[in-house]
Amino acid sequence: MVEGPGEPHDAELARLSRRLRAELRAEAEAYEQLAATDLLRGRRLADVAAELVSRGDVVALGFAPWTFTGTVIYAAGDLATLRVRGGEVDVNLGVPLYLRVVERVRAGGLDRGRGPQTFLARLAEHEAAGGAVELGSRALGEQLHGVLRAVARDHVVFVDRQAQTWYLATAAIDYVAVRR
Repeated sequence: MVEGPGEPHDAELARLSRRLRAELRAEAEAYEQLAATDLLRGRRLADVAAELVSRGDVVALGFAPWTFTGTVIYAAGDLATLRVRGGEVDVNLGVPLYLRVVERVRAGGLDRGRGPQTFLARLAEHEAAGGAVELGSRALGEQLHGVLRAVARDHVVFVDRQAQTWYLATAAIDYVAVRR
């Protein structure tokens, strides 16, 4: 085949065009990755918990020495509620803890729904219900079983099974569980 005038030039332009498109694609992918990372950096743990409500994934949520495995069914402010085997656990997202996705589900999840906007408000709901709860506090190094008698601004009044009265700072309460 005989090359006419400009054909080698056209081939060179085509190679340059392909290389430029590849470089632009790589640059766009890098910017997308930076944008995704920036979004991750801007989230709070409460945002992650809210996302987990809508996804329906099975998660492990823990603070040494306790770990709960279940589905996040509600999240707002510093509160996350997990449905676990045998009941529900309301978690104080303001304490040091971890969340780990154990199993991604293909379908499911919930709407955020309505409920208390803070862990303190959820404690007040437990007080109003008057039922027995399990309260976990690493500050105590143990779990207490009993009834929330009063929820104050920065602490709760808790009466355990032995009728002992405890005054616990809200910030020292890691979780409250209701077993069914």
